[in-house]
Amino acid sequence: EKIFNDPIHGHMELHPLLVKIIDTPQFQRLRHIKQLGTKYLVYPGATHTRFEHSLGVAHLAGCLIKSLQEKQPELNITEQDSLCVRIAALCHDMGEEHKHACAYLLRKSLNKSFMKHEKASVDMFHCMRKKNGLDKEMKDYGLNLDEDITFIEELILKGQKDEPVKIDSI
Repeated sequence: EKIFNDPIHGHMELHPLLVKIIDTPQFQRLRHIKQLGTKYLVYPGATHTRFEHSLGVAHLAGCLIKSLQEKQPELNITEQDSLCVRIAALCHDMGEEHKHACAYLLRKSLNKSFMKHEKASVDMFHCMRKKNGLDKEMKDYGLNLDEDITFIEELILKGQKDEPVKIDSI
């Protein structure tokens, strides 16, 4: 496990497979995307990035799953289930693009449909796995590349239908 120091959560221990994901260029790009877009102009302290947000979500998902394992053993949550939940939490925003005001206005003026960011996150997850050889790493940590990958994708999608969203509905 690798320890990350976070100003909100303190020391966060993340599984070595999560660290492999974090070290990919596809995940590292989240360092440059502000979580709250331009809202930091109004709230100067709100400057965290999607990278920091994703690490925190993975940490909290790990805390939740550990609590469920301890307090509700009848759920039979396996270590593989736990790892899948943490991977999905880590990768849930990989497809989120930078919310520049001008990009939003351009899309609104074009009245275009765009895919939901959860679907884009799943697509980015596929790309990241292939370009960085993560399937081997996942197998080494006991994940089933069919069932567990599907589970991770379903968690990222959160039951969303694979339909584009009109910019007007945002």
